[in-house]
Amino acid sequence: MGKVTITLEKLKNLKDTDGAVNHPDPYVTFELEKNNFGPLDKKYGKHTSTTKKCTCNPHYDETFVFEDVNTLENLELQIKVYDSDWGKDDHLGQKTIKLESKLTPGEEVEFDEDLDKDHKGMLSRDARIIMKILYEE
Repeated sequence: MGKVTITLEKLKNLKDTDGAVNHPDPYVTFELEKNNFGPLDKKYGKHTSTTKKCTCNPHYDETFVFEDVNTLENLELQIKVYDSDWGKDDHLGQKTIKLESKLTPGEEVEFDEDLDKDHKGMLSRDARIIMKILYEE
């Protein structure tokens, strides 16, 4: 069985959603899924980064591994960025990457991707995620 390894390096240019004196406290979630369009979907789990306090440009250098991934076919990585708050966390944005067309087994690929804004517009226009992804058979 194979595995997918994600190294989250950093986020850039997050919008200051909490005001000038209280920058966001961002964290990232990763969910890996074989998207077979319905009941044949297979979920490989979820990983969550640490929360970085009071920054619009957090550095992480954190690694996450999804085990027992036997193919890249129909494999999607869902990335969501949140701002940790006292009550409900703010959803800042997300990105879905279809790994089948982006990865080659055994080759680590660096991603520098725009994040898609959520419906509330809580990301700046140039918010980005920088990470590396490796699929090993």
